[in-house]
Amino acid sequence: MNAAACDASVPATAGVLRSPVLVALFTLCTWAAPAAGQQADSTRLPAPTPPRVDAGSLFGREFWVRLREEAHRFHEEFTPFRFARRYHISPELAQLIEDEARRAGLDPELGFRLVRVESRFHARARSRAGALGLTQLMPGTARALDRSVRSEERILEPRTNLRLGFGHLRDLIRRYDGNVRLALLAYNRGENAVDRALRRGRDPENGYSYAVLGRGTERYRGSGLLQP
Repeated sequence: MNAAACDASVPATAGVLRSPVLVALFTLCTWAAPAAGQQADSTRLPAPTPPRVDAGSLFGREFWVRLREEAHRFHEEFTPFRFARRYHISPELAQLIEDEARRAGLDPELGFRLVRVESRFHARARSRAGALGLTQLMPGTARALDRSVRSEERILEPRTNLRLGFGHLRDLIRRYDGNVRLALLAYNRGENAVDRALRRGRDPENGYSYAVLGRGTERYRGSGLLQP
């Protein structure tokens, strides 16, 4: 209790001081006020200087290695949720796309961009040309990639569709010596059309690569493939 509080709660009037309880409270306040001032003066001591800590002396090399591993693990586990928020899709679908991209050796960032352009993340998507599923595979292409895939329902199955589509794009990136733009154009137009344009000295660009890769600050700048 301080003097200001006492002054506010116990006015020094004769009528108030007739109460024995208030008399005792007033006496306590008049004693506490100077005591508080003396205590404040006596406690004005310089702040102690914190001891200097050497991180190397507290944590060894094993600690920092483990910390980096845990940070990497956390990043990988959190990535699907980041993509789910970015593209407004379910965490389950984001996790599936992430897993299949990594299994195919494809950069998940590129995988998500491809699926967004091809199907807008609709697993049952069908184009007028007959392309199917999340990665919009033509039935003939799907069967050429995996002869066991014989029905449209099998092509539309999300895990199968992603596996085949991502694997196809990965192979195209390798075929065009790491040129992600040409690989995407071949994915969209077909390898023959891209090769024919290149032989004639023409740019096979039709706008598709820009739709997937983006422009400006949003442009994809990775290699397309996961680094070993």
